[in-house]
Amino acid sequence: MRIAVNRPDRLVIEHRPRSLMLLLAAATGAALAIGVDVAWHGSFWALLPLALALALAFAVRFDFLSHSTITFDRTSGLVEVLWQDDGGTTRRTFPLAEVSGAEVDMIRSHDGPAIRRTSIKVGDTRRQLTRAFLSGPGPAKTAQAINDWLAR
Repeated sequence: MRIAVNRPDRLVIEHRPRSLMLLLAAATGAALAIGVDVAWHGSFWALLPLALALALAFAVRFDFLSHSTITFDRTSGLVEVLWQDDGGTTRRTFPLAEVSGAEVDMIRSHDGPAIRRTSIKVGDTRRQLTRAFLSGPGPAKTAQAINDWLAR
């Protein structure tokens, strides 16, 4: 997650999972290269890496579309959460006056690191800002930026 705009009247946060997209694209290229090399030498085993490359290409295609944009706007008095993925666009708006702050939702695993995502408190409910959980410091920094912006 990154803070795209941080002005007194507007805060824009974007979440575009670029590292995952690049990893999938690199894996697709590697599988395609291996499949072509094996096919060049006349083996039917080339179908396995080529099928993997095709599956990864579909994953890359759908993952490149996936992103979230969250806009806090004092001028309009609204918070807009926009999710775009292969299923289409989902837009949610909330009155800025009802947003009391941001928090970090955390899931702990018994065999792995904790994963987190940022949510906002709207009235008595918590609304998630992204569909994805992250393992880095991004959600905590985002929650702090939102709380700082709301306190201005």
